[in-house]
Amino acid sequence: MRHAHIVIATVGSLGDLFPFLAIGQELNARGHRVTIATHGIHQSMIEQAGLNFADASGMPEPEDREAFTARAFDRWRGPRFVVHDFAAMDVQASYEKLVPIVADADVLITTTLAFAAQILGEQLSAVGKLSWLSAVLAPAGFLSAYDPPATGITLLDNLMRRSPRRGRWLQATARRITHGWTAPVRDFRRSLGLPPISPLGDPFHQGQHAPRGALALFSPLLGLPQPDWPRYAHITGFARYAQSTELDSSLSTFLDSGSAPLVFTLGSTAVHMGAGFLRESLAAALRLKQRAVLFTGSSEIRAKLPKDLPASIHAVEYAPHAALFPRASVIIHHGGIGTSSEALYAGKPMLVVPHGFDQPDNAARLKRLGVAKVLPAARYRENQAAPFLQCLLANHTYAEQAMICAVSSHGERGASTAADIIERSLQQLGFFEHA
Repeated sequence: MRHAHIVIATVGSLGDLFPFLAIGQELNARGHRVTIATHGIHQSMIEQAGLNFADASGMPEPEDREAFTARAFDRWRGPRFVVHDFAAMDVQASYEKLVPIVADADVLITTTLAFAAQILGEQLSAVGKLSWLSAVLAPAGFLSAYDPPATGITLLDNLMRRSPRRGRWLQATARRITHGWTAPVRDFRRSLGLPPISPLGDPFHQGQHAPRGALALFSPLLGLPQPDWPRYAHITGFARYAQSTELDSSLSTFLDSGSAPLVFTLGSTAVHMGAGFLRESLAAALRLKQRAVLFTGSSEIRAKLPKDLPASIHAVEYAPHAALFPRASVIIHHGGIGTSSEALYAGKPMLVVPHGFDQPDNAARLKRLGVAKVLPAARYRENQAAPFLQCLLANHTYAEQAMICAVSSHGERGASTAADIIERSLQQLGFFEHA
């Protein structure tokens, strides 16, 4: 068989990168060449995974990460900032960088905010130059009327889940709200002579899905196919990239010296919002007399915590979730899809503290599975978090259900299933034949 060159274009944090590192390694093992086109900040991580990196962004790295994160996670204005200012405004510069990257590609895989790559996928697949597949990392990405994403507003969420008709109202409302966010993308499409995306010409919703293949890279525990999903959508299961099984010596010593700790993490992005979450978490752990591991994300955030922490508390900038989560008692996290999936895989109860984007929906799905409680970020205080944590520690139903979900999650082969679909798309379009 002829080995293919597969380009994966993704925009976002480590949670938006890790599934593609897993898929890329699987494709590499099958003899294919894989290039991941994304922000320069991810270059070392991609190369450590043994994959090719290509810079596909014209956006500079933010000088003040804390200010950038605060803007991105602003409850009302954050989504527009990320979609419009961060992704849509980058479409022309990103397109120009991507053109030579995909020149010899056989497959192009794009994600929700990779607007320039989506345009190239549309153009090149139409003339038979490559196979274009899209990828969605969380159920909310499909904006289904039959399984509408939770917004975190309880009354609205309960109302929307009662009928597809109400779900369609939510769809239409979301599209109207977000339509202006992608104006730079629509303008750039017109400059290339491309037709609008029907019905509202919205690249953020309909335009992100490749017409002949959409990879749903999440566990079926979190969502199942719906009647209004794209026709060729495939749930692959969790594409798990286990970074490392090694922990640094000081963390290992801490874990070995006592009972399983609470683990507090806000992932790779929300963690830069400031030390408020960590201070409240520290107070909750001390109130409950529980050992805890705090993820600080940076030395700057660590400096905002007490210099001398009690012996029962250990702070780290980062540690591999795959190695640490199985040793936790409860995992407290922001509800990012990568962290949520890794916590499910570890089989641990969770307190989910959603900050924005798909996180309220992921949190609601974990709660419905019976493995989590949910406390919105705006209400995250020690006096509210501590009773939730006490319940998760004392009520063994959460731990039992978490273990049931872990067994199911361990049976998923997301990276392998995704690689199978990618190879099938090549065969169907005659790019290569299996021996």
